[in-house]
Amino acid sequence: GIQALNPTNEHFAELQQIRSFAEAYDADVVDLEPELHQVKRLIARLESNVGDGDGTSAKPDSLVTFVSFIDRYTGDAFHELHRLGKIAVALPVSTASCERSFSALRHIKTWVRNSMSNGRLSNVAVLAIERERTMSVSND
Repeated sequence: GIQALNPTNEHFAELQQIRSFAEAYDADVVDLEPELHQVKRLIARLESNVGDGDGTSAKPDSLVTFVSFIDRYTGDAFHELHRLGKIAVALPVSTASCERSFSALRHIKTWVRNSMSNGRLSNVAVLAIERERTMSVSND
C-alpha cells in the first residue's frame, strides 16, 4: 500500500493497492477514493505541462516529494491522502528500533547460547537493547 503512494510506481493511486494500508490507519476510504482519482489527474496534467515552460513544477518523483506537493492542497482536497502520505514517510523511521532489536538478538543468541530459555533471552535482550539505561542502574 505504501508503494502505491509513490508517483513512480506502476500502481500509483490505485485504491485496491492502498486499501489495506488505509484501513490499518483508520482512513476514510470513501473520501480517499475521489482523492486518488483527482491526484492522478493532477499528476497527469503536470506531466503534460512540463514542456510548456510556464513555470509549473515537475511531477513528484518520490513519496517525500509527493507528500510535500499535495501539502498545499491538504485543507481543500487531499486530506486523507496527505495524512496517509505523512504516515508512510514516517513509518520507515519508526522501524529502526525493531532493526536494533533483531541486531541485538543476533549478537545474544549465538550457537553457543542456543539452549537459553525464551524468558532469559527476553530479559537479556531488553538489557542489551536498552544498554544506556542499563549502565545507569546501580548494582546495589
